[in-house]
Amino acid sequence: MTGPETDSTRRSFLRRAGALALAALAAPLGLLGAGLAPTRAADARQRWVCTNADCEPYIYDPATGDPVNLANPGHPLPPGIAFEDLPDDWRCPDCGSPKSYFRPTRR
Repeated sequence: MTGPETDSTRRSFLRRAGALALAALAAPLGLLGAGLAPTRAADARQRWVCTNADCEPYIYDPATGDPVNLANPGHPLPPGIAFEDLPDDWRCPDCGSPKSYFRPTRR
């Protein structure tokens, strides 16, 4: 069976298959999430504390990253990502507060 509908389905399938293949190749090379690459050494060591009164408080430590990542479950953030480089929609894993609730800390 051929025709415009079959060709469209085939193209759609090939696009998805190509994207999956690229993702599979890029993941081991660390190319996925290139915008989340580690930054300057000083920034990469700065810890940030959540200031929400209902929080434990949670301290974001770039040395450990965020294995929970409430903003995108199933996609943990690896160690080495400075707080400033976290995605804009990142949230506190303990209370769900946005990045604006965090302040630098020496704890």
